[in-house]
Amino acid sequence: MTEHRTRALVLRSYDQRESDRIVHLYTEQLGRVPVVAKGARRSKKRFPGKLESLTVLNARIVEPRRGAIARLEGATLVEPFEGLVQPLGRYAIACQFCELLDRLAAEREASAELFEFAMGVLGVLRSDPPDRLLALLLLVKTISRLGYRPQLASCTMCDEPIAARDAAGFEPRHGGALCPNCRVGDGLTTPGGLLLGLERGLRSPLRGRAELNLGPDAVRRRELLTDRFFRFHIGIELRSTAFLRQLLPLAGGSRLSARSGPQNSRTSQDPP
Repeated sequence: MTEHRTRALVLRSYDQRESDRIVHLYTEQLGRVPVVAKGARRSKKRFPGKLESLTVLNARIVEPRRGAIARLEGATLVEPFEGLVQPLGRYAIACQFCELLDRLAAEREASAELFEFAMGVLGVLRSDPPDRLLALLLLVKTISRLGYRPQLASCTMCDEPIAARDAAGFEPRHGGALCPNCRVGDGLTTPGGLLLGLERGLRSPLRGRAELNLGPDAVRRRELLTDRFFRFHIGIELRSTAFLRQLLPLAGGSRLSARSGPQNSRTSQDPP
């Protein structure tokens, strides 16, 4: 048997049989991995308060030789989940982040960079008030690190830089932005400034999002572009999205002031 000791974020868990729990973790050393916590439901002393979603652990994982599911043999608490559940908008954004890792991160593909990004995200979520711009930028930053980065600052066809004044296009099947010369005549026209604003958000720290000076309408327009890109390249509906947008409505919200293709760019230069 092989034993691993690694930091881990609990993504989700559910009961199995009479006494066990299956726990899906995103770990520093193993990437995303499912494990079984034997007897977790029967014993109140073995994993108290450690198997809830959004909890960060130091985990001891044992892998049997015959390819059976790995076992969670022990865990110590690093960060509890309680700081992420109030207000509910914060919890909704955190749930969306966990769902992205759970459904899109490759199983057993370790990425120390992605794990540190996740730890930074949890720190931001614990301290910052939740809003739709935070949710949008976190979504785009996360899918970019998972290999689905939209190209926004230059044309995906000819690599010409996009200007703010351009009547640009945005085509998910091409990976993102199209300059006026490459844009299909009857395709969707998108202001270049809208694309560049999303690019600035992608490259800026989440805590610096107020400097983007985006009101509710500007956030919504960027959400529509992101939704189109997400549906085309990823093709799933996130269960957490409707919950998030119900809790954090844009209508009447206050103003917030203060060449890579879609599947080949993991961006270490873009901070959480």
